[in-house]
Amino acid sequence: MTTLSPADTQRIAPYVSNLDRNVFALAGLPEEVIAVLFAYYSRSSEDLRSNLAKLLQEDEHEGGAPASNFRFASDKAKAFHEKWVVGYGHASVAEHAVVHLAIENVSILATKAIEDMRLGSYTEKSTRYVAFNDASFEPLPSLPEPLRARYDEACRSLFRAYTALIPRVEEKIRAALPRGENQGERAYDSSIRAKTFDLLRGLLPASTRTNLGVTTNARSLELLLSKLLASPLPEVVTLAEAMHREALAVAPTLVKYVTKNAYRVAMRETVAPLTALALPPAGHVTTAPRSGVDLLEYDGNGLERVLTALAMEASEMTMSCEQLAGAVAGVSHDEKLELFRASLTERGPFDAVPRAFEAAHVSFELVLDYGAWRDMQRHRLVSPFVQRLGCDLGYVVPQELVDFGLADEFSAAIEAVIPVWRAIVDECPWQAQYVVPLACRMRTAWYMNLREWYHVVELRSSKAGHASYRYIAQEMYRTLVIAWPWLDGTARVDQKTYPFGRVDA
Repeated sequence: MTTLSPADTQRIAPYVSNLDRNVFALAGLPEEVIAVLFAYYSRSSEDLRSNLAKLLQEDEHEGGAPASNFRFASDKAKAFHEKWVVGYGHASVAEHAVVHLAIENVSILATKAIEDMRLGSYTEKSTRYVAFNDASFEPLPSLPEPLRARYDEACRSLFRAYTALIPRVEEKIRAALPRGENQGERAYDSSIRAKTFDLLRGLLPASTRTNLGVTTNARSLELLLSKLLASPLPEVVTLAEAMHREALAVAPTLVKYVTKNAYRVAMRETVAPLTALALPPAGHVTTAPRSGVDLLEYDGNGLERVLTALAMEASEMTMSCEQLAGAVAGVSHDEKLELFRASLTERGPFDAVPRAFEAAHVSFELVLDYGAWRDMQRHRLVSPFVQRLGCDLGYVVPQELVDFGLADEFSAAIEAVIPVWRAIVDECPWQAQYVVPLACRMRTAWYMNLREWYHVVELRSSKAGHASYRYIAQEMYRTLVIAWPWLDGTARVDQKTYPFGRVDA
């Protein structure tokens, strides 16, 4: 490590977590400056602190002011990125610039488009802890009249039903779940409200406005914005333009050349013949399925794949994959099972299963309500393929509302908007998604590895989860264990049912 002068030490001290250790954090610097400092690792023999000191010294020299304005440092970083990232295509540098975006008053439907990006972190307004009102939906000015008026009234009617049912459901839950002897009144009230909102969230339309916090790197953001600009939804395109404008204030060079992805636009036309092939015969009526899970495909030799991968990580380099696979094939099934279970013996409560489990693959078709999908979508290692949202698969009525005698009112509110959805889908199929209530079922195909299966079924079946996706996680466990009996009892799945949605931790 280079020895810095006292002046240089003073310059960099506000921006590094320590001055003399090999591991340190950076803070208070422009994102593009951070990105260029990391990029220097590959092109400079100097350590990062020395390069930072040079940038700050040049900043002072050029500006004659304290280095905290970063004018020269930022300009130099931009010039570097223009040459190496834009000019030579070294886009990995942009992964060191982190962008945080606050996105407010955006529809749930639009947030799903944003959250389709794998490399990002998201925090969204919760339907469990926040009540929504009848002004909280995205308008559709592009809809022709009278569809626009019907759309507005349909959304408002869903919010009216939602608002009217809140006190009645809350009263029913209070009667069924009186306050515990050791439970504070405030905690009890919060719990009752959360359970109420959980039961009624299905009445919220996909147009419901929400808030979303996004953290990602500049490279991923650039790819996402190009994808969003190609969306058939005007709201998403407008949102992408706004996100791009604000990101330019943080990483002006690294997200500079965002353009609409023409390939994605063309793909909608390219795959149209496939859609026609999938249409049912004239007069054929498809019965709406109940929510559930169908196992589509799985590796016939999944156990052997996992054991071979485990052996690969434990073996010497003189052993090839072919040799290891042969050794695994040569032992009995009981020995294979014993070896597999041994790999999980010391697993702690917060440990993921070994990476070797990624060697086995499985795929499911899920039919679940859109509210559950809103929670389930964020599993980053899943490859999901999703159909356009609609009302053709029916909707889910929480059992508790049936028990309370309120199911008819819940259903009536949803039934009233289905004709509006049908009228809009005939003219504007993409915009018709906005009026679909969260209780309506949708279909997705999930392709995943075994390691991610463990993560999904264990996390989403936990008692703190919503009943809608708890059922999906439990079914994902049940169906795969039938195909792969060697998995039975190896995943920490809560297969119990709990009343009133989630159970307080």
